[in-house]
Amino acid sequence: MVLMAVKQVNKLVRDKIPGIIGETGATPNFRLLDDKEFLDALNDKLLEEVEEYKKEKNLEELADILQVICTISEVIGGGQRELEYLRDEKAMERGRFDMHVFLESVEDKKS
Repeated sequence: MVLMAVKQVNKLVRDKIPGIIGETGATPNFRLLDDKEFLDALNDKLLEEVEEYKKEKNLEELADILQVICTISEVIGGGQRELEYLRDEKAMERGRFDMHVFLESVEDKKS
């Protein structure tokens, strides 16, 4: 009798990952998500990728975040072009982050 180790993953992965796993001789067990599950999984994936970026602080992790963000924008109906347009609009209205401004507090002089 052959014992097989099963590693639980339970997360969204890129489309080619099951094939890559299969090439190693392992058997990937996966399912396709419906639209609601997919958006929920993308939101979880975004948080996962942000945590990885916070640890690694490199462009590869930022690219992963960008991929997830672009996919989310497509799912919610805007797409990457709309997302970039909105980013540019906000930059024109409120600025970018070029000056490294860190707001510490605001004094409100209400009577």
